[in-house]
Amino acid sequence: MDNNYNPIEASQQTTPTPTPSGASQEPVQAQNMPPQYATQPQMPPQYATQPQMPPQYATQPQMPPQYATQPQMQPDMPQNGRPVYQKIDKRIIKQCRHKAEKRWYRRLFVINILVIVFCVAYFIYSTDENQKYYDNVADYYASIVSETMEENEGGDDQSSEEQTDDDEKSEREILEEKVNDMPENIEYLIAIIFTIIAIPFIVSYAYAQYRSMSVRITEKTYPEIYAIVEEYAQKLGMKRVPKIYMVQGNGILNAFSSFIPFRQYIEIYADLLEVAYREHHDMATIRFIIAHEMSHIYLKHATMHYYYGMMFSQAIPIIGPTASRAREYSCDRLAQLLSGSDGVDAMMTFIAGIHLYKQVDKIDYVQNAVNVGGFFVFCYNLVSSHPVMTKRILALVDPYKKSGKLY
Repeated sequence: MDNNYNPIEASQQTTPTPTPSGASQEPVQAQNMPPQYATQPQMPPQYATQPQMPPQYATQPQMPPQYATQPQMQPDMPQNGRPVYQKIDKRIIKQCRHKAEKRWYRRLFVINILVIVFCVAYFIYSTDENQKYYDNVADYYASIVSETMEENEGGDDQSSEEQTDDDEKSEREILEEKVNDMPENIEYLIAIIFTIIAIPFIVSYAYAQYRSMSVRITEKTYPEIYAIVEEYAQKLGMKRVPKIYMVQGNGILNAFSSFIPFRQYIEIYADLLEVAYREHHDMATIRFIIAHEMSHIYLKHATMHYYYGMMFSQAIPIIGPTASRAREYSCDRLAQLLSGSDGVDAMMTFIAGIHLYKQVDKIDYVQNAVNVGGFFVFCYNLVSSHPVMTKRILALVDPYKKSGKLY
């Protein structure tokens, strides 16, 4: 990262050779230089100056001023060979939240309650219709039972069967249609009850899949990554360190935090770890990505009760994605605080890939990002759960605005 000290690069810098006292400091010119080479080639006029950062980002990227010195906190004296990090003040963490995040969560929570109340009220209002449906179901199964009993009796009166066969079939078909035609209010209520009951089993099943198909990162397996998670857990004041797993993504670049009842965990795709261990030895990028997922856990985005609070309303187009974008902005800001980096390189890995992201000129990207807009970009961002990258990176490099643009 631009604002992190790299000891490898520092060690490769050439140390200037000391000049003897009294010696001239002017460079020695080559003697008898041919006239055509006497002067250095000049840069074409259009490239004579470097591209300038837009005025509002002229000094970027850097940390927001209110917590610019926080991530540089040094760990206290180690206890039992392990460093102890100082807990960050909650008031500083609170400043990282997007100004609209809590407001949008409250809206989703209210809408979620209204959806449940509406379904229950609709069910109560349709009592007469529901009673008719129950009677049809009872009659249908009673006809099946009576028919089964008649067959067991072994009566073979062909004449009586021929007389009543058509009537019985027509009655069963009518009843079957009525049974299959379930009232909407019952369908809604069943869907709500099933979802509420099924969620713990669904997330536990997903966790079992990830746990059994992943490599758990521990003190012995990828200890550098585990040390980052442990550091952030201490800085955030978490009672226990979340479990983190590495899963093979077959080229997909992603990381996410999720939950099971009373526990949270992090999954990071294997290809992302290559930037730390193989391609660029860029631990700062991994620090920011992990910090972002840790922020979701700390801010309660990846918890059972948070999900229950908006499980139906978050599926509503535009409303649900808008709240999600606010959460992403909050976690980006808190990740800057935890990692001490601007996070631009981390975002570039998702745009340019793990092999080319270092070759992206940040100033040039920001210059172009300022001009990315229009109706269709607005529409795409409006239905996206994550902010479009141009808006997201502009929010990261701006130290004076803690909240990115939701629209």
